Amino acid sequence: MSRGTWQARIEGAMQAHFKQPDGPSRPGTDYKVGLKRGDQVCQIFVRAYLADDLTPAARADAHYQGQTVIGYVFDRVGPDWEPSGEMFPLPELTILNPNPGYVHAKPPKKGLLGRLFGK
Repeated sequence: MSRGTWQARIEGAMQAHFKQPDGPSRPGTDYKVGLKRGDQVCQIFVRAYLADDLTPAARADAHYQGQTVIGYVFDRVGPDWEPSGEMFPLPELTILNPNPGYVHAKPPKKGLLGRLFGK
């Protein structure tokens, strides 16, 4: 019985230093990812670390980091995947530098009326 494909969105994020089994704590982010397929809705968490050599621009680009997490979830979660109830069902992720030439296009600035009325 096919119920379609999963949809995902980042619903929240918490940055912290996480204990490591083999050394000092490491800065990272726990992302709360909302998943939906038909009427089925669930939430999972993905822990992500930034690569040591990540560029300053990529470190500051929350959109790039969030999209990387969603892409990671979709790489791991197939159409037949079912949530197991685990809070962290996927292994930790290390976010690497974007491909050369990647530029996150910022939305155009809206005037006062556009901000007030969404136009």
